Amino acid sequence: MSYADAVRLLGGTDHPAVAVLDRLTGGALLVATGGGSELAVSLFDAKGELTQLSRSLVSGLAERARGLGRFDRTQRLAAAHAIVVLAAYFDTVKELDLPFDRRELTATRAEAVLLATGSAPGTGRLASLADELLRAEVPVPAPQRPYESELLALEGFYRALSDRLLECVSGCAAWSDAPERDRERVTAGLLETTPPRAVSAYEIMYRRLAAQFPEVAVWVNLVDHQATRHEIRDLGRTLRQLEEAVVRAADEQAAARYLALNRASRAAMDTPLLALEDLPEGLTVPTLGEGYLTPDFKMAAFGPGDRLSDEHWWDDRPVHHDLQGALAGLLTAPQTVQAPLLLLGQPGSGKSVLTQVLAARLPAEEFLVVRVPLSAVPADASVQDQIETAVRDATGEPVSWPEAVRTAPRALPVVLLDGFDELLQATGVHQSDYVQRVAAFQRREATHGRPLAVVVTSRTAVADRARLSPGGVAVRLEPFSEAQVTRWLGLWNRTNAAHFRRRSLRPLPPGRVLAQPELGSQPLLLLMLALYDAEDNAFQVEDTDLAGFDLYDRLLARFAAREVLKHEPALADEQFTRAVESELLCLSVTAFAMLNRNRQWITEAELTADLEVLLPQRTGPVRPADLRAALTPGQVVVGRFFFIHRAEATRDGVRLRSFEFLHSTFGEFLVARLVLRELQDLVGAARAGVSRARPAAPDDAFLHALLSCEALSVRAATLAFLGQALGRLPAEQRTTLRPLLLQLFQSALLARQEHTFDGYRPASLPVPARHAVWAGNLLLLLVLLGGAVQGRELFPEGEPAHHWNRLMTLLKSQLTAEGWDTFGRALSLERTWLEDLKDIRVRWSLPDYEAAHVPAPAVDPYWTYGMAPLSEQRGHLSWMRGGHEPLRQETFLLCDTDRDVLQHALEPLCEAGLGYSITDFTGYWESHCLSAANALLALWTAQHEDADAPQPSDLHRTAVTIALHSLPGAEPEFQDFIERYLRTVLHQWRAMGRYPSEEWVERTMALIRTNYSGNTAGQELERQARVLFAPEEHPEPPSGSRPG
Repeated sequence: MSYADAVRLLGGTDHPAVAVLDRLTGGALLVATGGGSELAVSLFDAKGELTQLSRSLVSGLAERARGLGRFDRTQRLAAAHAIVVLAAYFDTVKELDLPFDRRELTATRAEAVLLATGSAPGTGRLASLADELLRAEVPVPAPQRPYESELLALEGFYRALSDRLLECVSGCAAWSDAPERDRERVTAGLLETTPPRAVSAYEIMYRRLAAQFPEVAVWVNLVDHQATRHEIRDLGRTLRQLEEAVVRAADEQAAARYLALNRASRAAMDTPLLALEDLPEGLTVPTLGEGYLTPDFKMAAFGPGDRLSDEHWWDDRPVHHDLQGALAGLLTAPQTVQAPLLLLGQPGSGKSVLTQVLAARLPAEEFLVVRVPLSAVPADASVQDQIETAVRDATGEPVSWPEAVRTAPRALPVVLLDGFDELLQATGVHQSDYVQRVAAFQRREATHGRPLAVVVTSRTAVADRARLSPGGVAVRLEPFSEAQVTRWLGLWNRTNAAHFRRRSLRPLPPGRVLAQPELGSQPLLLLMLALYDAEDNAFQVEDTDLAGFDLYDRLLARFAAREVLKHEPALADEQFTRAVESELLCLSVTAFAMLNRNRQWITEAELTADLEVLLPQRTGPVRPADLRAALTPGQVVVGRFFFIHRAEATRDGVRLRSFEFLHSTFGEFLVARLVLRELQDLVGAARAGVSRARPAAPDDAFLHALLSCEALSVRAATLAFLGQALGRLPAEQRTTLRPLLLQLFQSALLARQEHTFDGYRPASLPVPARHAVWAGNLLLLLVLLGGAVQGRELFPEGEPAHHWNRLMTLLKSQLTAEGWDTFGRALSLERTWLEDLKDIRVRWSLPDYEAAHVPAPAVDPYWTYGMAPLSEQRGHLSWMRGGHEPLRQETFLLCDTDRDVLQHALEPLCEAGLGYSITDFTGYWESHCLSAANALLALWTAQHEDADAPQPSDLHRTAVTIALHSLPGAEPEFQDFIERYLRTVLHQWRAMGRYPSEEWVERTMALIRTNYSGNTAGQELERQARVLFAPEEHPEPPSGSRPG
């Protein structure tokens, strides 16, 4: 908004101040153009008429704003802010003392000449100034930007105005006649002094405006150490305080229809934080109104191309604490109707609960709030249809959106679209343009005089699946802080104090929960821990060091036991144990359903399909006691566990569902738990069959079905859980398990005879991929079992390194990119020897391998080419692997990204005629051997400490030695390569400003004669070398020079 727009909006055409201002600006306020002469003169008016008139427009705003609608009020406040911005500048500029009469601003020397001739004066200079001052877009504060940033932007705006004003002043006739000292004073005043002083004047005026209007206060409500906050600290701190302030400004009640909608929203505040049907007797979950704690958050503006799902994108954003104040600022800021606000968070972080709180607490007289659970409206409907469906469901009355807006003409519509991620997960429909469609809906509504604010909630992880509109703001909810965990537990303990006394239980202390931050920091998971402890203090009586596998095992087993007791309370102990294990088995299959599709969620249809194959005994239809439709196996398995989030949506009239663990670690643990259970079953079967005359092969059909679809390494936590659990197995079980796993691994690539679970196909994978994944996962289990695994154990026949290479090549070709990357980093490999055969030793890498990138050791060509440490070939043999061109052709044929990368790096050697250096190896040293390319690249990249030494460095001697001990060869092409290589080495050395001594040259010539004696090609090489080593005729370079 510009100053001219603001004056017209606040004063119209009848306000006395507008008429005077229009005169001062040469008519520029009320018409498109104006002369600007009077404006330029009045800027330096000591009486400050411009400032006084501007202030008079703002001073009566409180009276005129009373009774205005929410959006009209926001527009007036934005206009008042624009006037404050310019008034502060006017107030500062008038203090400048011009070295001439201010009326002389109206004409340049050229204009004076024109006046003398009777021509009309040109006013382009002044009109341009007027346009700059009156029509420039004025910076507007926004809650997502720090107040300091706003002040810096405002100072930049003032500097731009001062530049234009100085251009105007310096162009007048009197400027060049003024003393230079005065001109310098005015220049410094305008460019250096005026902008920061104007900012200070603005802050004073802004605080006055904020003291009258709470909305303006919360536009900058995120700054903790500004003086503004001290003056308005009691304004806009929470939505409830904002409600009280703005309700006083409203004169009329909203329409009855809208009040019904508002009553429905407010009723949610009296419902429990989580609706549970089977709470222990006497235990109470606090209501939403009592127990909701606003989490910390991060906030940032976004635009197309921003990766909101990327943790790194958020790393540098500061954490803020007053979420309700920030949302109040966003919903009352002028930008609110231009693009949707995205509210992001993890499952269980409280996004949906926050929309319920907003719907209940935003005052009905100011905001028309419609909460739209996207799981309950047609996914394929338009945004307007989705809103109208939500209004009908909440009130029982069908009403069009325009009619709903007309029922509350003074209220700003706020639409809360809750669950964008549910649209994606439950339907599988491509919804990437949803946010853009919402923004388009906002633009259309604004065009028709129905501007509205929109909030869209989503899991952070899927935010990158939405194409973003420019100008939007994203808010990401953060985990609970220690202080918030403590506050929540205080409320929980107070609410259930009577229950604890009756049962002789201790309240749950914050310190016990804070010892498990991965669980206690998410609101729903915190409630889960509280419920776990509330029956018999189970969480408190366990070891405080209890963590990892054991903690998750007891936690989930307790909730599974509750479900069994609820449905089958009369079971005997053994039956009860089996029933609990059956519940956990179903949950584990659910976790595998997600892992084997490489997702964190699963649709109901997919889960049902998996269960029907893997657990057919659990998939019979379950029909409720009433007339409702039979439950699917997917609904039966996960529907009763509140730590599984259920997403729902409707498409083509069909109800679609998907499921996701509230915390991904639950699924990662359950995968590990089921793998451990299957391994223990294999061990039990093996030990039971020891006495049999004809031992049977291990029954690995179920385990193979689970572990032949995706590498376990894609879930680092799963491997960590397995490492803990396998490490604590009794020694006799570990002793039995290791040969079993080796047996399964050695047959993993063979055709399978067992086909019981062939119908389990969570992903469409070719047969080689199933074999590769199975073999890779068995290898991971072997290294997790503890200790290093030798290649000879894995591959009893032939050369272990050869078989290892074939297996790794297969895995790379068949695993997903993520699977191969994490698989390689989960293993630590050592290249060893088995007598004269190449061997390997492999072990588990660091537990935090997902974040670690441990450098691999350098390649040893002696190992690569099978020359054992005691081989007589070491130190006496040079060789070439078929030339470089076959390598290039093979790389081009394979189309392998990694091979292409390495080949691309070596292309310059090939183009320079040095391709042979890639495959030319010299075994001159017994301890190591080098290729000519390796030596040359080391020479080029080294930083030589002995750069000023007259003799060659060790790297130079190494490179020359390699050249002179390479295969003599009879081919002219190879001899040409040797000559090129020597020339390259010597030129690099000469670039350092040094040349070989005669003694070194003679020793080198003798070496050539010895190595190439009786060889015509050798004689030619000696002749070329003498020419090559001869000093060039040019001046000695300065001492201390380095290669360029």
